[in-house]
Amino acid sequence: MVSTGLPPSPRRGEVAVATGHPLATEAALETLRAGGSALDAAIAADAVMGFIEPMSTGIGGDVMAVVAEGSEIAVLNGSGRAGMAVDPSSVADNGHGFVPSAGGYAVTVPGAVGAWWDLHERYGRLPWGQVFAPAISAATDGGVVGEVGSRLWHRARRRLGPAAEALYFSSGTAPVAGALWRNPTLATTLARVAADGPEVIYTGRIAADIVNSVVAAGGALAAADLSTHRSEWSDPLRRPLGHYEVVTAPPNCQGMVVALAAELLHESGDLWAAQSGPVTVAMAEALDRSFSLALDHVADPAVVDVPSYATLRDMVSGARLHGPMPYGPGTVFTAVAAGDQMVALVSSVCDRFGAGVGVATGGFVLQSRGRGFSLDASHPNALAPGKRPYHTIVPTILLEHGMPVLSIGVVGGIMQPQGQIQILHHVLNGAGIRAAIEAPRFRLLGDGQVTAEPDLHSADTAALAAAGYEVVNADKVDFGGAQAVLRRDGGLSAASDPRRDGVAIVATVGD
Repeated sequence: MVSTGLPPSPRRGEVAVATGHPLATEAALETLRAGGSALDAAIAADAVMGFIEPMSTGIGGDVMAVVAEGSEIAVLNGSGRAGMAVDPSSVADNGHGFVPSAGGYAVTVPGAVGAWWDLHERYGRLPWGQVFAPAISAATDGGVVGEVGSRLWHRARRRLGPAAEALYFSSGTAPVAGALWRNPTLATTLARVAADGPEVIYTGRIAADIVNSVVAAGGALAAADLSTHRSEWSDPLRRPLGHYEVVTAPPNCQGMVVALAAELLHESGDLWAAQSGPVTVAMAEALDRSFSLALDHVADPAVVDVPSYATLRDMVSGARLHGPMPYGPGTVFTAVAAGDQMVALVSSVCDRFGAGVGVATGGFVLQSRGRGFSLDASHPNALAPGKRPYHTIVPTILLEHGMPVLSIGVVGGIMQPQGQIQILHHVLNGAGIRAAIEAPRFRLLGDGQVTAEPDLHSADTAALAAAGYEVVNADKVDFGGAQAVLRRDGGLSAASDPRRDGVAIVATVGD
């Protein structure tokens, strides 16, 4: 990404959007045409994604975002907490030392709607209710299910409890690619949220139904857990890479993996080197070491002491290789740039269809984010009342001379930092954003195993094997799905990963 001096100012009226489905991209563009901000557009798109890809996200999940407005950078952590009545000793081990991913104990308070509200209060331009018009219309009239979405929908059926089964498999099967999907119950809920704000989810009838659904599924959530929920504005995690900076979310988010790996690669020079076997090994090892520290230390800093980033940075070069990896659930990412505002917004119900716990009267399913908690009482990330778990969703923005130039996210749990680092490497070496996203990827699987897409150069996989990694078959491995917008030479470009159903667009709106 060759650059001299300060980035040119954005071109007047030019906007860029990348989302995981055409309906969501159109919702964002419609919002921008109506005079909305980039943040308004991101919320509009995210609400649509919760309708059309309910196995990945929705109002029963969480949201995190990085927002850049000129040189001002903010991070919102919209993750929910475990119920105050949770008893860790009563939770069965999933066989790997963590909370099981299905059922009531996997459910934490859904933070998405509260996060939307807080983001809109600070960065929104349109009236709150208007932002949800596209999602309400889509859920009422129907939207066409994508090919990848249909496949993921079908595979996740076994996770669902009775209420979610009745909602998402009402015809006895998942919608096929190209089929029209409607969710009028969700449309009604979104219309209430549009009219009355987030309290629709956190107090009253729907809140009571959330609690009853979780308790019936064996969990411990109470009305007070919902009514007292709050998002948190966090200090951005910002790390210099020459005249660039990578900006992401701090713990309880795993954004530190992106920051640590990027710094290691910057200091070694590999972040700026052309693709080769040794560079691929350097990226894999930087990520491997960074994940090792994250698994040992990422937790809720409001409840436990998390080492400072500087402390972890001093440790990362000596961190172990070939360790385990965190889990890899489903997520969606939205990137929008308009005017001097750039947004990286990521949302998720964690596993496909979350915990499988449906809220029948609301038309949505609840997240399984509690499965990120360890059941080792001595671990910083141990399950505890009112605590937020290790969180995999990672919104990231790249700055150049303090100004936003790249909004990037890659869905897929542990693939999120891995995909971001690989795409960032391509972009910083001059690739266009589409080429950077479409380039073949490797994926660390944990315990010394790695896999790669077939088009990754054989010299890269050979170098990984020579470095001590076991290269395994890539069948059925998810290499993530990226969305990104890039500002280069004053103009915008955008790309949506062909590994998913998304669409990216650059357009001119307004004057």
